[in-house]
Amino acid sequence: AFEGLASTMRNHKALRYMINPYNTVYAMARLGVGRAAHAELPLQAIGLDARHVGAQAASPDEGPLLVLVVGETLGADHVALGGYPRPTSPRLAGFKNTGELVYFDDVSSCGTNTQVSLPCMFSPLGREDDRDSVRTENLLDVLQRAGLAVLWIDNQAGCKGVCDRVPNANTRSGTDPRMCPDDACFDEVLLQTLPQQLQQLDPQRRARGTVVVLHMMGSHGPAYFKRTPPAHKFFQPECTDQALQNCAHEAVVNAYDNTARYADHVLAGLIDWLNLQQRPTALWFVSDHGESLGENGLYLHGMPYAIAPRAQTHVPMLAWFSAAWQQRQGLAMPCLRSKASQPYSHDHLFHTVLGLADVETTAHSTALDIVAGCRPTR
Repeated sequence: AFEGLASTMRNHKALRYMINPYNTVYAMARLGVGRAAHAELPLQAIGLDARHVGAQAASPDEGPLLVLVVGETLGADHVALGGYPRPTSPRLAGFKNTGELVYFDDVSSCGTNTQVSLPCMFSPLGREDDRDSVRTENLLDVLQRAGLAVLWIDNQAGCKGVCDRVPNANTRSGTDPRMCPDDACFDEVLLQTLPQQLQQLDPQRRARGTVVVLHMMGSHGPAYFKRTPPAHKFFQPECTDQALQNCAHEAVVNAYDNTARYADHVLAGLIDWLNLQQRPTALWFVSDHGESLGENGLYLHGMPYAIAPRAQTHVPMLAWFSAAWQQRQGLAMPCLRSKASQPYSHDHLFHTVLGLADVETTAHSTALDIVAGCRPTR
């Protein structure tokens, strides 16, 4: 049965090709038309006219700070903020109830795996565009060109080329045995790393503004149980077998839901830290794709988009803004909350972040900027 093979194929990728008599043909085709060929395409610049139009702060530590958090494998169908009946969002719910946080109910991913979604969400090209035949700069290039400080901190298996031309750091070599017990670190390590990495950025750029991307380990499977510290095993019993089909469905869901609740803990901790900063601060979170947990015999993710279940393409997205940020941009939170149930996708991220960062460029589409109608026009 398919469910008996899914986890094995995920953990031992070489088996996919060993059992296929056409594996050599596949490998040659992939080499010719896949990522290697795409990487050799000339890099096309975008946003050459990009400029920062916001007010510059008196000192680097007073410049606005936007933290963009990329979730990993967290599907919206397991987030309580969106109506999931289990308490996977206890702390973020508090921020939503006070009106500081907006949760977007209907957001679709660009792909069903990180390799596709991550570059796509930072690209000026949408999911329906032909991204295979062209190689362009991305959102981070435009922000940097506009004079902002840009930083990528990764707690995953890399940025898939998105951060190649901006300052970046990786947390996976952490030595704290409590935070990094195995071959990976819990996502709280991102909060530990962020303050010191910020101080290493160019002070003149920081005075204009800083955009940081935190790439989470999140709910990366199939070893969901490895993504949460012992103190965050709220749902029990949880599956501790990477061959998910060997566990009861309830145990698989418990392990996955623990990762969703831990993401809530990490994001709320980040908001607490941002609230303490003496500057305008904001948080934008969106996951790269969702996950199948055995429904209809499907596990994990990566199905072709056209036939992928909603669980793999429906992703959580939320925004939080400090009072200082709201005042600085004239941001009307009731307006933004009124947009929360409209359909959005990863295609909106590029343009929304440009608007939040006060970057003016012809590459920016107001129609795809979620926040555009909720602040005064420049």
